[in-house]
Amino acid sequence: MVKLVPMTEAEFETYLDDDIRRYAEANVKAGHWLPSEALEKSRQVHDHLLPDGLATKDEFFFSIVSEAGEKIGILWVEVKTDASPRRAFVYDFWIQEELRGQGYGRLALAALDDTLRSMDVESVSLHVFGDNLTAQALYKKTGFEITGIHMRKKYK
Repeated sequence: MVKLVPMTEAEFETYLDDDIRRYAEANVKAGHWLPSEALEKSRQVHDHLLPDGLATKDEFFFSIVSEAGEKIGILWVEVKTDASPRRAFVYDFWIQEELRGQGYGRLALAALDDTLRSMDVESVSLHVFGDNLTAQALYKKTGFEITGIHMRKKYK
């Protein structure tokens, strides 16, 4: 069993710096951005999505905490609370690398399901990079369906 615990401001500041870097790296690896521009583009995306930081309306940041009280990952989800029907989007979700493959991801997504149902959310979606086959398998096992696929052919 795991719990989703709202992030503190201090946790959020550390998380945000790491996420900006990770998102830049993922977009470079996927071929979306050039390395020279990736960090700035990632900052711009985050600034746009989070104009008020942790207090941004409709954005929810959780630490994923094990039964033993250990912080084992994070989850960032947007819920458009004024929309009808309410829909959610997972912007970021990860389990510490050394703990992956032990069922924590599945448990965290089940905890998210409970949280979103309690918020009267109709559906949740997310984006996963094409090379992240482990995450894709987890999402399929937990009920996510593919809604689109971007493809690319490289010449160099």
